[in-house]
Amino acid sequence: MKKKANRNRLFLGILTTLTVVLLALTVVGIVVFSLQVGAYEASGIDDYTTYTRLYAFIANNSDSSVSDNLYQELREYGLQNDCYVERIGDGLVANYSKSELIDIAIKSKVSGIILEGDDTEETAALIAKANAAGIPVITVMTDAPGTGRLSFIGMNNYSAGLEYGQLMLDAASGKDKDDITALVLMSSSGSNESVLFSAIQEKLKNSSITIDSVVVESDSAFSAEEKIIDILDEYKTLRDIIVCLSDINTRCAYQCIVDMNGVGVTTIIGYYDSDTVLEGIDRGAIEATFSVDTKQVAQYCVNALNEYFEYGNVSEYFGTDYVLINKGNVSGYIAAELDMEAVDEEN
Repeated sequence: MKKKANRNRLFLGILTTLTVVLLALTVVGIVVFSLQVGAYEASGIDDYTTYTRLYAFIANNSDSSVSDNLYQELREYGLQNDCYVERIGDGLVANYSKSELIDIAIKSKVSGIILEGDDTEETAALIAKANAAGIPVITVMTDAPGTGRLSFIGMNNYSAGLEYGQLMLDAASGKDKDDITALVLMSSSGSNESVLFSAIQEKLKNSSITIDSVVVESDSAFSAEEKIIDILDEYKTLRDIIVCLSDINTRCAYQCIVDMNGVGVTTIIGYYDSDTVLEGIDRGAIEATFSVDTKQVAQYCVNALNEYFEYGNVSEYFGTDYVLINKGNVSGYIAAELDMEAVDEEN
């Protein structure tokens, strides 16, 4: 009986000790949890905003300054209009193809897709897949003709092509020679640049300018520069005029001409107003460039999708403005860029 009583007391002691330990651990756990909740609330992480719609933006090239600036404008304007615009693919470890990014957006069940289009059958099939999933697609800057896209937002390529042609005629008149050679660097064989090139040809049809065109297919600015160097090396002499129909080709062509000591020999007519292009115009290495109003484009994109959701239909085409930048007005754009950088640094 005595042994049994001792065992009972031992068991009771152990049980009491375990109870005390568990109680202490519970108290410690509650204290730690409370501290973590307090830190979480103090960090402001729980202070988030929800939006009615999520739109996905998918660009053709991650190195494009146009696409970068357009996304910033899309995101800012979207937040002002109760929708969040996300650039699909940003922050991912792996590099995904454009078609894979479209597929990711579809599987993510976004409300709508803002897409820099092309004329491939694969993209057309994915647009059809998005439509089947109830996700409207609008194309921006570059169209995807003949697909189920809801609307296209971009500049009037035919009108811009005629403007390019006029600039080439002006450049030719300033050269001390009769036979002028010109090269048009295209970033794709898609419908947009094809229309631009056709309009350029039409403008030059009665001129003495001999014009060639080359498609520079590249995944990065580095590879584009290498390909442009190879293209220029194929000619015995530098072309008198080089026209670039994309931001990347303009930046790369400018660098190539500088490296080849061709400034003053070759007239470059470019696209978009990136810092490098503005610098080239200011230094006289680039004759002029066409700038896209990315803020206006972004507003049209967001408004088009919102209008579709609110009213069930939207216009199939929105024409956006473009502006010519040359030596006469480039200083104003450079000053504006510096002001924006100063504001960003203050914030």
